[in-house]
Amino acid sequence: MNKRVLGICAAVLLSVGVATPAGAASAAEPPYDILTMGQGTKLLGIVYEHENFTGSRIEFRGESCTGRADGLPDYQFPLGDKWRWRISSVENKLCNQMGLRDRNGTNLAIGGSQKRLGWWNDQTVTVQFS
Repeated sequence: MNKRVLGICAAVLLSVGVATPAGAASAAEPPYDILTMGQGTKLLGIVYEHENFTGSRIEFRGESCTGRADGLPDYQFPLGDKWRWRISSVENKLCNQMGLRDRNGTNLAIGGSQKRLGWWNDQTVTVQFS
C-alpha cells in the first residue's frame, strides 16, 4: 500500500473512533472496593463512601443481634486507616440499632438506613450493632 492509501485509512479510523467491547468498563468509571468485616452468615449492615449508597463499601457480617443486658453493642468494628472519616451513607439491615462512633466517642444511633449523614458525614471511626 502506498502512503496516500494508509493516510486515508488512518483518517477514516480516527473520524469513526474506536469501539470498545460490550461490557468493558469505561476509563471514567472509578473502581470501587467492597470489603467484608466480621464473620457470620447474616448481613448486619453496610456503610458507603459516598451519599445515596454509592462508592466503595464495607459489608458487616454476624449471626444475630440480641441487645445485650450490659448495654454494650453485640458487634463493634473499629475502622482501619483507609476507612476512618470516609462514611457518608449507611444501611442497617438486621439489628435494632446501628451505631456510628466518632473520634470523640460520640455515638449516632441509626434504626434504618440513611442516604445522607448530615454533619456526621466523614466523621465515623467505629461502627457498632445492637
